[in-house]
Amino acid sequence: MRFFVIALFSCLCFLLLTPSCVPPGEEQQTGVVVDLNDATSKHIYNLQNERQADSLLAFLTSPTPSYRYLAARSFGSFPEVSSVVTDSLVALLKDPDELVRAAAAYALGQTGGEGVADKLAMAFDTLGQLREYNAALLAAVGKTGTEKNLGQITAISTYRNTDTLLMSGQAWSIFYFARQGLRSEEGDARMLQLLLSESLPAEVRLPAAAFLRRFPVSLDSSSEKAVRQLLRNNLDPNTTLAAAKLLGKAKTAAGRVALLRSLRDAEDWRIRAEIINALAGYAYASVREPIIERLKDKHPLVRQTAANFLLNHGSAADATFYRQQARDSSRTDIRYTLYAAANRYLPLYFTDYRSRINYDLQQAYAATSDPYQKADIMAALGEFPWNYRTIYELYQQSNQTVIQTAAANALRSISQQDNFDTFFRGSARRVRLDLAASFREMILSGRIGPAAAAGEALTKNADVYRLYLPDLGWMDLALRAFRLPKDIEAYRSVEIARAALAGDPEPEPKKLTNEAQAIDWNILGSDGSEEIVFRTDAGRFTVRLLPDIAPATSSSFLRLLRDNYYDGKVFHRVVPNFVAQGGGPLGDGYGSEEFTLRTESPGIRWDRPGLMGMASAGKDTEGVQFFFTHLPTPHLDGNYTIFGEVVSGQDVVDQITVGTKIESVQLR
Repeated sequence: MRFFVIALFSCLCFLLLTPSCVPPGEEQQTGVVVDLNDATSKHIYNLQNERQADSLLAFLTSPTPSYRYLAARSFGSFPEVSSVVTDSLVALLKDPDELVRAAAAYALGQTGGEGVADKLAMAFDTLGQLREYNAALLAAVGKTGTEKNLGQITAISTYRNTDTLLMSGQAWSIFYFARQGLRSEEGDARMLQLLLSESLPAEVRLPAAAFLRRFPVSLDSSSEKAVRQLLRNNLDPNTTLAAAKLLGKAKTAAGRVALLRSLRDAEDWRIRAEIINALAGYAYASVREPIIERLKDKHPLVRQTAANFLLNHGSAADATFYRQQARDSSRTDIRYTLYAAANRYLPLYFTDYRSRINYDLQQAYAATSDPYQKADIMAALGEFPWNYRTIYELYQQSNQTVIQTAAANALRSISQQDNFDTFFRGSARRVRLDLAASFREMILSGRIGPAAAAGEALTKNADVYRLYLPDLGWMDLALRAFRLPKDIEAYRSVEIARAALAGDPEPEPKKLTNEAQAIDWNILGSDGSEEIVFRTDAGRFTVRLLPDIAPATSSSFLRLLRDNYYDGKVFHRVVPNFVAQGGGPLGDGYGSEEFTLRTESPGIRWDRPGLMGMASAGKDTEGVQFFFTHLPTPHLDGNYTIFGEVVSGQDVVDQITVGTKIESVQLR
């Protein structure tokens, strides 16, 4: 290891001190061309899709750089690779073409193999001519390295502001180390330094901002002042969001004032939403009024963020106020979250008021036909655990999947409450018995969402439910009844629950044996370059697919589009400042179709808003659900397929809320 440390430090210092080896503005000729009309390129993509590692290996030594590049990049999408593949990729780190080297470095980073970081470090271009490649190496070391490797990466301090690729490579490396769970004071300090250096280009500050949003660091008085200034400047949304997160953790009086000022003045809805979340670090009474004011915000996701703040950080003294706000609000998108807050915080001895809240909710449930409003009402009812019987009755009465899943989730939340025994006191055993019977019925029903939620509830409190469900033969029947891959979420949840109830270790995830859906090159040839128009009841937006990045996913999406599959589907999950997700067959976030897609992650980063990706339950389990990002989300890098990007109408994407309907998806 000592040899590795010395070698890495020497290589990095040398390349950083020799930036003049490449004339400014001069690009190297690589010879790599990605041509989807080329038969051999198509064959390589097909081998990637079929996970044919042995056949792909032959292309790593092809005389054509384009084929070496595609083959190397392909292995970055594999869930795992053999030592033979690893050794062959290491050999490509000396390839004469820079893009081939970079693709091999990325693929090696994806493997996470032991000792890979050492081999990557020894392959740095010490002449400093291959900057893109060296940046890829830095990032790959962050995905595979150890704590000592992190120390060496953060120790390099000879960067110049013009070394954009190398500086961003170092920052991405530190980010990926943190994603592994490896951090250091020096790494944190380096990322803070990059964030605060306003003279640096955006591509260097982006990974630092992403790091500091996801892994907040402590601030001294000087850096806290600089972060406040950064928030005030409000020039770049990514750095501003990171500044808000940092000030929320700092919990200083000056930081609170700065956050509240920006909450009042910020035009970008994402910044307002981030500030609301950051204010959770301060005393509720000191931020109460500005949060309540945001319940009237013009942007729906800011309103929802404010309502969720009250649900998660409210007070008993305001419980009756939340109910009044709910009754007065004309916004159904936040009304039932406010009712939920009232139900959560209302003291137990306010029995009359409790009755009024639950009466309001049941009346609203009966009056609306919107299943997503009913789902919100179900969640609000679940905030008072004694409503468990009412919730189960509503579950039995409904034949709508969204409502059934919402009921199951509400019962799961009740079951998992830390104060369950204290709350129910002498009735706790009887309530557990009732819940056990409910969860058993939900699993046996074969309904994917309810079964998945019930399985999670039983797993969480397996020691308790083992007393009420001693015979597990019924779970074996339920598992055999699930259809794979369509019911994979339910199958996996129930499988884990069965093991937990039996006192066995958690089983390894079941490997799906079905073949991957083939790439339809005819569809890509005719429609792959066309823009796609989404028409929703929130507005319309346009997407461009990325078939050179994800041909299997792109062709599958185009095939579904031709069949009008997505017409009438909904967005079932929206997380402000993260994603809007939809396209599922059931509308509740569960379920797929009779096929799966392979994960396609050949190296593109989740580094901007408006990227379109595939939802999954793990590598190679993608199907029909997709999502759009609100912000850069690099914690998804290498694990989720990107197959499109919004080219116009991102403001419409940002207006999507739970229940937004997709009216049609068509070629332009």
